[in-house]
Amino acid sequence: MTLYTRHQLLLVLLLVGAAGGGLAIDHWRRARPDLAERLETLDRAERPPAPVAAPRPLRLTTDADRAAPAVRELAVTVDVNRASEVELTALPGIGPALAARIVAARPFGGIDELRRVRGLRRATLERLRPLVTAGAASPSLE
Repeated sequence: MTLYTRHQLLLVLLLVGAAGGGLAIDHWRRARPDLAERLETLDRAERPPAPVAAPRPLRLTTDADRAAPAVRELAVTVDVNRASEVELTALPGIGPALAARIVAARPFGGIDELRRVRGLRRATLERLRPLVTAGAASPSLE
């Protein structure tokens, strides 16, 4: 009778082999540091740069914006029933995907109806409340 099954013995053998391989590689690296360094520089070869995503709309901030991150009253509010996706992405916390979902969920009878938009969190909605309105939907949307 054996203490271990064949699968357990195979696993132990693999673990011992991996540990022995690691020790052998460490010994080789210490014996030939110049060759190890040369091989590592080959691995660090420059790769072509990753494709650049389309730039997001520029949001200008002032010193007052940085000093008081609380929601500021804007002179003009954004109507969620008429604003374009680009205008919606200028709002804090609204990215391109969320703006597209807001446009798709139109028309809204009030700001509280924005809750039905998937991905729009309660905290974001409260931050947007002073910045947006839900005016009458345009005739083409009804």
